[in-house]
Amino acid sequence: MFRHQENKKWYGAMLSVSKRKLGISSDEIVEILDLRNSFEKVEKIVDHKKYYPGWHMNKKYWYTIILDGSISLKDIYKCIDESYQMTK
Repeated sequence: MFRHQENKKWYGAMLSVSKRKLGISSDEIVEILDLRNSFEKVEKIVDHKKYYPGWHMNKKYWYTIILDGSISLKDIYKCIDESYQMTK
């Protein structure tokens, strides 16, 4: 879990799940990162290819990235920073 030290709000979670949990027809276990953002941003980026609805989180404000190299580290760091800012 990624959590603010001061307010204890979560802004990220790293988990291992079956791709099937993300709506992909495969039982392969993958590492994922769940992040938070505004409803508008989540609605805009979730494409079921690189960005998925938040697994095990409120899908209105959370989205999931599979950590398989399909998204650059630079973009992942940007997403983490945005998620952190949302919970201030």
